[in-house]
Amino acid sequence: MTTETLLEKLDKAETDEEIREIGEQLLEQDSSSPYGKLAVWETMEYEDCVENLDMLREALDSIRAVVDAKAEPAVIDEDRDAQVYCTVMMNLGYSLLAEGEHEEALEVAREFANFDDEGYFPSRTLLYRCMLDMQMYREILDTLEADPLESVVGEHARAIAKLEMDYDDGEVRDALNYAISLAPDVPFFILNIWDMPEADEDIDEDMEDVVNYATYLAEPWCASDKRLGLLSVPTFLFGYLTERLEDEKDINLLTEGYESAGVLEDVEAAKKSIEEMSEESRDPEEIDAFALGEAASITEKILASQPE
Repeated sequence: MTTETLLEKLDKAETDEEIREIGEQLLEQDSSSPYGKLAVWETMEYEDCVENLDMLREALDSIRAVVDAKAEPAVIDEDRDAQVYCTVMMNLGYSLLAEGEHEEALEVAREFANFDDEGYFPSRTLLYRCMLDMQMYREILDTLEADPLESVVGEHARAIAKLEMDYDDGEVRDALNYAISLAPDVPFFILNIWDMPEADEDIDEDMEDVVNYATYLAEPWCASDKRLGLLSVPTFLFGYLTERLEDEKDINLLTEGYESAGVLEDVEAAKKSIEEMSEESRDPEEIDAFALGEAASITEKILASQPE
């Protein structure tokens, strides 16, 4: 059976057994096959995956050479080799991150993001999470300025970087509000207001990206009380305004706090406006955008009411 026939079978394979068997056949034909190494590695148990990262390192060297040798730049969504290249980098980079190998993970992430120039893969999530873990705050801001793609994790990283670099408080909050606006449900998972799904099958397709973003942002945001405080105030207020909060104790504590800060009237007025927008069947994204704007404005009032 030719290599091309095996690759076509691999594209259609559905079970781990089929994928592994085809991967082993590819490796019998060519012991350096990146397609075979990836297929076999992906069907391993977690512990074996960690112990066999060299398979991915070798696959990366091989598939990079294939992609670099093309006469025309590879288009990711149309080119099997380009997709395998990205998949190898994704698996290797995230595995290295999980193992705490931040420097090598960052090296892979930079190559990954540079090649994945249209964002077909979660390359930016890996890149900015690595940089956050390594406290590369200036580099985060420089990379964001040069990056042609906007990303949820990147914008959250911008807010954290500006906080850690002691930017003006208003500029930090503006960066955070913008980051939240790109995926408004993410902070509710980060702060455990909503429970993370326990299994992949429990994740709705519409929420898959949101859960993935929150998974890689939770640890950076929860790394200090300063970061948690920055994220919590607008998130809880936004949640109250849009009825994303379900815990009555939280709701009662919030309203008491808003009353003490002298903003309860503003909060209830904003909530009424949002309810009217919902009754008018306005677009949910428009409602969220309005609510985030109101939350940002009221947050400024809350902070202004606090003693220096």
